[in-house]
Amino acid sequence: MELVVVGHFSRDLIITPEFTREALGGGVAYAMLAPALGALGAGIVSRVGQDFEQEYIDVLRASGLDLTGLRTSGPHTTRCVNKYNKNGKRTQRLEAIAPSLRGEDLLPQHLQAAIVHFCPLSAGELHVSVIEAAKMSGALVSLDVQGYLRESRIGPVKTKRWEERDEVLRFVDVVKADDVEIMKCSNAKTELAAVTEILELGPRIVAVTRDCRGSTIYSRNTQVDIPAVLPAKLVDSTGAGDTYIIGFMLEFVRCGDVKRAGLFGATCASFNLETVGPYGMPDRFQVESRMKVYS
Repeated sequence: MELVVVGHFSRDLIITPEFTREALGGGVAYAMLAPALGALGAGIVSRVGQDFEQEYIDVLRASGLDLTGLRTSGPHTTRCVNKYNKNGKRTQRLEAIAPSLRGEDLLPQHLQAAIVHFCPLSAGELHVSVIEAAKMSGALVSLDVQGYLRESRIGPVKTKRWEERDEVLRFVDVVKADDVEIMKCSNAKTELAAVTEILELGPRIVAVTRDCRGSTIYSRNTQVDIPAVLPAKLVDSTGAGDTYIIGFMLEFVRCGDVKRAGLFGATCASFNLETVGPYGMPDRFQVESRMKVYS
């Protein structure tokens, strides 16, 4: 496999001033981008409950994802309610949490992947052994920090200190965070200082996203600003960060160029903004055609 994405699926309820809709959620759902882009095999590792709809399984299978890492454990899938106000500000509530993922959840085929991306929805979702196992396999390991900064309990989503930061990041090559999250990963006073602290812990790359203000990709000796790529229409921003980092990782492994990979990821995210949920994934031709304006 070229890519494996590890984390919980979520049965999302999305509420906006315009509509209320159920959708398949969780960063792992956006792994469907990989086969759409022509990845050389892509799979997921996740645990869901008996309430996980068959229609979601059908959609995932039809996308071309390998689902051998999808296991049913107990009655409940992680359930998240995402409510947006008229200005696009989101509040979240967890209504159920699926069992955590551990090293033994990675099957032999997952340990042969070129990229393993982790996208927890809440703290406690990933045991450090699953990240260590991916690192020891020789894969390029990426992590979206969002879940580690959230309390792992039912109720309104609240932020917390990332107690396991140093233990986790020594097994990670690429870190993705938004501009608020990156500051919560450190006691530093500036973004650059926070990123520098993270890079000193082991990661080689830190990607910081800023919604409509673009993103910046840092390494130990470079800093590259990536413009926001405009969607044809703005429908829903849920999952934009997930498509960004998955697109980035796939392109970075292929070309080794941080700037091109960043723009590729930003373009993938622009297509995600045009739909509700992880649907309507673009193919490589669509992404590269839209990228040309920004190159």
